Amino acid sequence: MTKIDFSQINKTAAESFNQQRNVIKRIAKGQTVLCEACEKPLTLTVLSEGESGVQCSKGCTQINLELDA
Repeated sequence: MTKIDFSQINKTAAESFNQQRNVIKRIAKGQTVLCEACEKPLTLTVLSEGESGVQCSKGCTQINLELDA
C-alpha cells in the first residue's frame, strides 16, 4: 500500500489561509489593501444575513467569511 504525503498540500493550504487572514486583519484595521490582479482596493462586507467577505470591485479577489451567530 502506497502512503500519500499530504505535507506539501497542508503547507500550501496553511500559507493561503494565513495570507487571507492577514488581508482581512489589515482591512479591518482600516488599511488599504489592493487586489493582486487588478490593483483595485479590496473591501470588507459583513452582513448578519447573506454573504460576507472581502472582494475587489472587479471580482478578481473573493474571500468568503463564515460568521457564527
